[in-house]
Amino acid sequence: MRTVDFQGTQLSSGQRRRLADQKRLTASMPNVIAQQVAETLQSLEKRKEQGVKPERIWFVERQETGTTSIVEWMGF
Repeated sequence: MRTVDFQGTQLSSGQRRRLADQKRLTASMPNVIAQQVAETLQSLEKRKEQGVKPERIWFVERQETGTTSIVEWMGF
């Protein structure tokens, strides 16, 4: 088994900049997600109060019976 030791390894300026960007992004990410979730829940509550029906995310495009041919399945 081989062990790797990075003690004393120097980062280039680009690597330091990338590492700083990643740390800053991960630190701010939970705040952004929590804010978006709160805004979404607030807008859903407003829609409920107004009596607006929820958006239809899933819907049937077409309904057929029988065996689908390979040509129809491939879109030709």
